[in-house]
Amino acid sequence: MRQSRKKWERKREEQRNKVIALLFIVMMVIFFVVNIATADREFSAKENRALEQRPKLTISGIESGRWMKQYESYVSDQFAGRDFWVALKSRIDLIAGKRKANGVFKGKDHYLLEDIAKPDEEQLKANLDAMKKFQETYKDIPMYMMLVPNAANIESDKLPYCAVTEDQDKQFQKIKASLGTAFQWVNVEDTLKKHRAEEIYYHTDHHWTTLGAYYGYQALAAAMKLDTSKAPAMKSYAVTNSFNGTLSATSGYETDYNEPIYIYAPDDLKTAPQVVVNNVNEKKKTATLYDTSKLKEKDKYALFLGGNYPVLDIRTTADTTDRLLLVKDSYANSVIPFLTEYYREIIVVDPRYYYDDIREVMKKNKITSVLFLYNGNTFVQDNSISGVLQND
Repeated sequence: MRQSRKKWERKREEQRNKVIALLFIVMMVIFFVVNIATADREFSAKENRALEQRPKLTISGIESGRWMKQYESYVSDQFAGRDFWVALKSRIDLIAGKRKANGVFKGKDHYLLEDIAKPDEEQLKANLDAMKKFQETYKDIPMYMMLVPNAANIESDKLPYCAVTEDQDKQFQKIKASLGTAFQWVNVEDTLKKHRAEEIYYHTDHHWTTLGAYYGYQALAAAMKLDTSKAPAMKSYAVTNSFNGTLSATSGYETDYNEPIYIYAPDDLKTAPQVVVNNVNEKKKTATLYDTSKLKEKDKYALFLGGNYPVLDIRTTADTTDRLLLVKDSYANSVIPFLTEYYREIIVVDPRYYYDDIREVMKKNKITSVLFLYNGNTFVQDNSISGVLQND
């Protein structure tokens, strides 16, 4: 009798396992079909950021491994129901009383601080090697590197008690040592640390504020020996007081906290350089560096340049023949308005979306200087720079 019961229980367990396996397979098939049927999105309103798009398949991308890394990011970003799963995880973290959710610390004084990223050492080396090789190709053109620390570095006093992060200062020292004399290092770290008591980073967003970008511009002007004596006097103006940024959307913290976004404008608009911004890929030209329509949307930081694009060609009426190639992430967007006084043309390239030959840009646009401007977290995890600089 006991053996019959054990046999029956074993058979029941096998049936239950088969049902679970079948349900798992059905769910996987459903997820697969839904993902195939769901159109790719360009932007996540919930996370307040651009989503990875399907990468272009190239031989160089496969050989370097860049394509696979980008494709992994693409699959993760375009997974069906992503906003729901992100929101669910954030809610669970909040209920559990955690001070960190989805890589974001809930700090003091309503500050949200993105955790310091751990470098992708292999890709970082590939990027730095590509940058040095690029500089060797254009030895007569001065090249600069400005790596901006993240808020968790500069404003570490805002981190919650016992929070542990990567040593970003040490990361920067290694990157600077690797680049050597190939690039002139723009020391923005010390500048920002002097102003850490000011509002140089947003409370709810991972970007620096326009004030932080202004201090970054000052460090950049000193390193590049820009003649700031001719620059027009500028004032700051709040263009919105209802900004709630990426880190709030990602973590679920401070969702009701609103803060301002400022722009700096010349006192005398008549004497300031005029600009024409050519969005090359979209074949669209504008006469302003600001897209005020973005202030009505969730991603209000896209006010600067309208967001991120593969390449922008900014022409100015500045009294100079200098032309700058700016290779960047979104931290540069709020710096560019300060630079138009010093260049006749600024070519802005975002390697995350750029697939053309950058050597053609150097030749066609007669570039006189090159600037790489990134925040630390983006740079140490970037999987695009080496592919762009080695585009075959």
